[in-house]
Amino acid sequence: MAKTSSDKISDAANVDQSISNLGYEDAMQQLESIVDQLESGAISLEESLKAFERGRALSNHCRAILDNATKRIQTLTADALSKQEPE
Repeated sequence: MAKTSSDKISDAANVDQSISNLGYEDAMQQLESIVDQLESGAISLEESLKAFERGRALSNHCRAILDNATKRIQTLTADALSKQEPE
């Protein structure tokens, strides 16, 4: 039985929720596993598409974590520099 568009939206929401709970290292590990699966060619086209979609979501999640870390470092660095400046 084919999935309806609401089923696909629900599946996407579940994927997003499961990914949003992952830390950077776990997300990267899953992403590396997906890349290995896709490169091996051992999965079907449909499975490849699903894996690719999950991989994109994992990649976006990792990028967001890195962006947040960069912002935190910039804030901490700016705070430290402002405290070092003579008055």
